[in-house]
Formats: sequence, structure tokens, C-alpha cells
Amino acid sequence: MKDSKFYNKIYGKKKEASNKIWLSKLLLSIIFILISLIITNLDSDLKDKYVSNVLEHNISFSSINKFYNKYFGSVIKDKEDDVSGEEVLTFNEELAMLDKEEVSDSYKINVGLEYVVSFLKSGIIVYVGEKDNLGNTVIVQGNDGVDIWYSNVIMNEYSLYDYVKEGDILGITKDEYLYLTIKKDGNSISYDEYF
Repeated sequence: MKDSKFYNKIYGKKKEASNKIWLSKLLLSIIFILISLIITNLDSDLKDKYVSNVLEHNISFSSINKFYNKYFGSVIKDKEDDVSGEEVLTFNEELAMLDKEEVSDSYKINVGLEYVVSFLKSGIIVYVGEKDNLGNTVIVQGNDGVDIWYSNVIMNEYSLYDYVKEGDILGITKDEYLYLTIKKDGNSISYDEYF
């Protein structure tokens, strides 16, 4: 009986903290939307600048994350805080390349059949879907603002805007090739230059 009271006390505090985090996210979102509406209705020049800067450019999730962590603290749970008990599979090994060739902005890397692909850098998943000539693609915007595209993969159970850590397992390749694209501010970066 003592153990269940202790568990309920701890779980209740964690649930309360989680509710506060969601409430703060909701309030910040509402404030942002209201300010945006006010700005766009006041002046047509401000509206044009707003549309240009907010709606037509990529959002830098890494800078938003740094700002939020600086002023509000981290919202990403550590493994110790996770009450679900789910483990995230990770491993730290370098990308095993049997052969590598440049194809357009990407690298076509021969890694062998059903190669287990892990994230090369920590960041936020900003795209999941099909890309022309690349197949199923997952784009992760790293904490440093660099986008890494992992293509021709069968993804584990990740979703858009999930935070992933370096070494977490992304999934496996559909065949023996992994297409890897590295970009910063829309410009391609070579694999050797970045890693």
C-alpha cells in the first residue's frame, strides 16, 4: 500500500508538470497568433514583410529550440523522466560505406541490404515523405541548423517534429543504397566537409 501511494505522489507531480508545459505551449501559441494578426492588420508594409519572413522561408527550429530553452527550460524529456519505460535503441558507429558516389545534391551510398541507419546528428524531424528520385525521405534539422536528408529508408516509429538524438535508430534501408543529402541555408555541403 505504501508503494502505490508513493507512486501516485510521484506520478501526480510529473503529470502536473506535464500539464504546465502543455499549458505554457498553448498560451505561447495563442500569443504568437494574436500578435501576428495585429501586425498583419495594422500596416500593409508590415504585412508584406511578415509574409516574406514567416511564410516563405524555412523555419529554423534549432534557433527556436535554443531561445525556448534559454528562457523557459527544456521541454524534451530525459530517459529518467520517462514513466512509460520505453527504451530508444541507439548505437554509436560510423556510417559503413561500401561505396559512395555523388548524385546531384546527394550521395548514393552502398551500405548493404537492410542496413540499420542511425541519426548522424541530433535535431528535429522537419519532413517525412517521398522525394523525387530519392524515395522515402526523412529530413532532420540539426541543432547547428544543418539539414540532413536520409532517403530510401523504412522509418521506425517517428513523427514530424520529433526530437531525435545522435545515434538513435532511424530505420533500415529499402535496398542496399542510402541517399544522404546535407544542406545548410539551401546550399549543399559535402559529406567530408561536414563530418
